[in-house]
Amino acid sequence: MLFSAETLESEIRKLRGLLQMLHEDQPDVMEDVFEFHVTSLITHAAPEHHPRIRAAAHEMLTAIQRQPVRPNPNAPDIRLMPDLLVATAA
Repeated sequence: MLFSAETLESEIRKLRGLLQMLHEDQPDVMEDVFEFHVTSLITHAAPEHHPRIRAAAHEMLTAIQRQPVRPNPNAPDIRLMPDLLVATAA
Protein backbone atom coordinates (compact mmCIF):
# COMPACT_ATOMS: atom_id res chain seq x y z
CA MET A 1 0.00 0.00 0.00
CA LEU A 2 1.41 3.38 -1.00
CA PHE A 3 0.93 6.41 1.22
CA SER A 4 -0.83 9.45 -0.15
CA ALA A 5 1.20 12.68 -0.21
CA GLU A 6 -0.67 13.93 2.89
CA THR A 7 -0.03 10.73 4.81
CA LEU A 8 3.61 10.78 3.81
CA GLU A 9 4.04 14.34 5.10
CA SER A 10 2.30 13.38 8.35
CA GLU A 11 4.61 10.39 8.82
CA ILE A 12 7.69 12.55 8.20
CA ARG A 13 6.49 14.98 10.89
CA LYS A 14 5.98 12.06 13.27
CA LEU A 15 9.52 10.90 12.55
CA ARG A 16 10.82 14.35 13.55
CA GLY A 17 9.05 14.10 16.90
CA LEU A 18 10.34 10.59 17.48
CA LEU A 19 13.91 11.59 16.65
CA GLN A 20 13.71 14.60 18.96
CA MET A 21 12.51 12.38 21.80
CA LEU A 22 15.22 9.79 21.15
CA HIS A 23 17.90 12.48 20.89
CA GLU A 24 17.07 13.57 24.41
CA ASP A 25 16.31 10.21 26.01
CA GLN A 26 18.03 7.43 24.06
CA PRO A 27 20.62 8.86 21.66
CA ASP A 28 22.35 5.48 21.37
CA VAL A 29 19.43 3.98 19.41
CA MET A 30 18.43 7.07 17.45
CA GLU A 31 20.22 6.21 14.20
CA ASP A 32 18.93 2.61 14.15
CA VAL A 33 15.35 3.79 14.69
CA PHE A 34 15.88 6.46 12.06
CA GLU A 35 17.04 3.94 9.45
CA PHE A 36 14.14 1.62 10.23
CA HIS A 37 11.54 4.36 9.85
CA VAL A 38 13.04 5.90 6.72
CA THR A 39 13.14 2.46 5.09
CA SER A 40 9.52 1.93 6.09
CA LEU A 41 8.50 5.28 4.62
CA ILE A 42 10.31 4.51 1.38
CA THR A 43 8.67 1.11 1.02
CA HIS A 44 5.26 2.77 1.36
CA ALA A 45 5.94 5.61 -1.06
CA ALA A 46 6.00 5.85 -4.82
CA PRO A 47 9.52 5.76 -6.31
CA GLU A 48 9.37 9.40 -7.37
CA HIS A 49 9.09 10.38 -3.67
CA HIS A 50 12.14 8.37 -2.50
CA PRO A 51 14.80 11.08 -3.08
CA ARG A 52 12.67 13.71 -1.31
CA ILE A 53 12.04 11.39 1.65
CA ARG A 54 15.74 10.57 1.99
CA ALA A 55 16.81 14.22 1.70
CA ALA A 56 14.20 15.48 4.18
CA ALA A 57 14.94 12.68 6.64
CA HIS A 58 18.71 13.18 6.58
CA GLU A 59 18.33 16.95 6.90
CA MET A 60 16.05 16.37 9.88
CA LEU A 61 18.46 13.92 11.53
CA THR A 62 21.41 16.28 11.08
CA ALA A 63 19.47 19.23 12.50
CA ILE A 64 18.35 17.25 15.55
CA GLN A 65 21.83 15.84 16.21
CA ARG A 66 23.25 19.39 16.23
CA GLN A 67 20.90 20.39 19.04
CA PRO A 68 22.23 20.19 22.59
CA VAL A 69 20.74 17.51 24.80
CA ARG A 70 18.93 19.09 27.69
CA PRO A 71 19.55 17.13 30.88
CA ASN A 72 16.39 15.92 32.56
CA PRO A 73 17.07 14.68 36.08
CA ASN A 74 13.44 13.53 36.40
CA ALA A 75 13.62 11.26 33.35
CA PRO A 76 13.11 7.57 34.10
CA ASP A 77 16.07 5.22 33.83
CA ILE A 78 14.92 2.93 31.02
CA ARG A 79 18.12 1.00 30.45
CA LEU A 80 17.77 -2.78 30.61
CA MET A 81 19.41 -4.24 33.71
CA PRO A 82 21.47 -1.14 34.66
CA ASP A 83 22.74 -2.82 37.88
CA LEU A 84 24.19 -5.70 35.86
CA LEU A 85 25.91 -3.28 33.49
CA VAL A 86 27.49 -1.40 36.39
CA ALA A 87 28.66 -4.65 37.99
CA THR A 88 30.34 -5.91 34.81
CA ALA A 89 32.03 -2.57 34.15
CA ALA A 90 33.70 -2.53 37.59
